Amino acid sequence: MTIKELEQRTGMARANIRFYEGEGLLSPRRLDNGYRDYSEEDERTLEKIKLLRQLQLDIDTIRKVQAGVLTLEQALFTQATRLEGDRAVIERALEVCRELERSGVEYAALDPQPWLSQLESPRRTALPAQPVPPPSPEEEEERDVEPRACYCPWQRLFARSLDMALYDTLINLAWLLAFRDQSFLRFQTAPFFAALCGMALLALTLALEPLWLHCWGWTPGKWVFGLKLRNRDGSKLSLAQGWARSWALAGEGYGWNIPLWNLWQMWRGRAAGLEGRDGPWDSEYGYRRYTKVDRRFSAPAFVAARAALAGVVVLASLWSAAPPCRGELTVGEFTENYGHFARFLDSSTGTIRMDRDGRWVEADGQPGGTIQVKVGEAWVEADTPRWDEPEFTLEDGHVKAVTLRVSGGYLDSVPNSIRETVAALALSGSTDGWRRFGLDIDGWQEAVSEVLGRCEDGETEYRGLRIVQRVKMTGYEEGARGFPYFMTPILEERQRFERTVTISLTE
Repeated sequence: MTIKELEQRTGMARANIRFYEGEGLLSPRRLDNGYRDYSEEDERTLEKIKLLRQLQLDIDTIRKVQAGVLTLEQALFTQATRLEGDRAVIERALEVCRELERSGVEYAALDPQPWLSQLESPRRTALPAQPVPPPSPEEEEERDVEPRACYCPWQRLFARSLDMALYDTLINLAWLLAFRDQSFLRFQTAPFFAALCGMALLALTLALEPLWLHCWGWTPGKWVFGLKLRNRDGSKLSLAQGWARSWALAGEGYGWNIPLWNLWQMWRGRAAGLEGRDGPWDSEYGYRRYTKVDRRFSAPAFVAARAALAGVVVLASLWSAAPPCRGELTVGEFTENYGHFARFLDSSTGTIRMDRDGRWVEADGQPGGTIQVKVGEAWVEADTPRWDEPEFTLEDGHVKAVTLRVSGGYLDSVPNSIRETVAALALSGSTDGWRRFGLDIDGWQEAVSEVLGRCEDGETEYRGLRIVQRVKMTGYEEGARGFPYFMTPILEERQRFERTVTISLTE
């Protein structure tokens, strides 16, 4: 029979029938089209529930009686004992109410203590074995919003997004703490890599969800929204049931994250939820999701949780960007900082690495090498650019300054200053004004470029460091220095360029 026929035969509202079904007390058969088909046994079960509810038995007690955990006799005895205690209290309250009425006392002159003593004098013969009585069926109909919340697809979507954000945060946190490398975060902004990460996170979420459901009956996201998942008899899912559900959910709910197909599948799931029907991953396996706790704080808790997860990643990023070594630095500690910032600023770090002794691992050119460069219509011979080994100024074994020198032949623009920028960041670990939450990578790059971005002598100070550049050029036009970024070669002469940069701690 349909739910409308069941309403007419039992005299019970549709909202109450759906509520009892959502609580697992009623399990109608599902037709192929997804509609419920109620049997004569379902009608009899509903009448039993109606009787016990009118006797003021709560839902949990009825569920235990249905499951055989509690006999009907035991449940009725406990309920009768509780009602007897309530009756004694009500009868005594009625007595005191009549006496107080007959006394004719006004509210302003009322002395409550004697009357309170009378109310408390007859102690209950038995304490109620159950908490506050459950609402009547009429009240449950008014509270129809709560059982309907368990069908809300947006709650389920946001719950799973919170789970995925949690796992994403844990992965990022582990990477940042283990490797102090932010390249993983930068890769996630690329569209293709972001799509792969989304698929991996969904797979991880659906792989871990059975464990949560088996152990607790919810995931962190579901807990925030008050959603639980149980079998029809109220028991938690087994691991096998959880894996089967996740597999079906990946295909029927998310369409294996195949573009467009996944949107269609999620839309179908939304439509089914709004009609009060379970998704195939639940209905076909006999599961039922329902809301047991009214989570009025769900929305703010969701926002707070997402903000907290984002904050954790930000803090970990700040920590990972900081120099590994702080305070007075030895040459080895300086090179450790150098390697850290080299990875942070440049993915092609093979040409700018240092060994523990402060020497370049790979040089850009060999001493005495030459190259042929075309200038206009002519070819000129020029020395290849080369970097001298870094020079360290030490005091008691600690680095106070480092000097980097690059020289070469024909150059038409300012050489790349990545090495000097990394060296400044490495030495910044020794500055007194260094702050973990004030590490401004862009600021350091701008400070270094302010001096090194010109083909002329210059110096600047930034956050406890002094950066000094000295430039020597031959074979270039006299007016070349008037152009900060470009140099004009003299074809009849051999070009020579040398830049020396000293980065030192200020007093």
